[in-house]
Parts: sequence; structure tokens; C-alpha cells
Amino acid sequence: ELLFQTETGEIAPKVWDVFLYSILQQNDSGAAQQFYAACQSDDEGTKEQYNAQYFEYTLAALKEHVYTILNDCEQLTMRAQSYDLNQHPRVPVIVAHNELVFNTFTMTAALLEQMG
Repeated sequence: ELLFQTETGEIAPKVWDVFLYSILQQNDSGAAQQFYAACQSDDEGTKEQYNAQYFEYTLAALKEHVYTILNDCEQLTMRAQSYDLNQHPRVPVIVAHNELVFNTFTMTAALLEQMG
């Protein structure tokens, strides 16, 4: 199960749940426990209520994560491209991976920006 769809940039619902749970843990441990219980018991109604109530915070956290990854990919790709391929023959594989992640997260960022 992919967490971020490489063809579309879509984010799996479980990722939203993990980010929301992290936010709740930092701000309201009781709500975090209730949300965790809803996740464990597949209580979609309760999960939807929490996701709606905290949407703007979860969205902001996901945007921060995505833009950090995009920046990291750019930096690491530039760094990898500076290596001598004779000494580091796997650089093209690393760069290809970074480009896949960058392209995926570029689509993800666009989707997130459309949400708010």
C-alpha cells in the first residue's frame, strides 16, 4: 500500500490519520486516545468527525512535511550529482529515486494547495 500515489500525488487516508494523531498527541491526549481507538476499531464516523474538526491543522502539518521533502530532494539530488560516477556508480539510481519522490510530492503539494 503506497502512502503517496506516485501517479497522482494523492495521500492515503492512513497518512492523514497518522498526522492527525500526532497533532492530537501534542495538544490533547484524551482526544488522541479516542481517535486512536476509532482507528483501531475502524470507526469511520468518529474518524471523519476528528478529521473534519482538525482539518486545517492536519493540512498545515502535511504541507510542511511535503515542502520539507521537496527541499530535501532538491538538495540531495544536487549533492549526489556532484559525485564522481567512477567512485559512486549508484548515483544514477539515487538520483532517479529522488526524482520520483520529487515528482510525486510536487503533485501532492498541488493537491494540498487546492485544499486550502
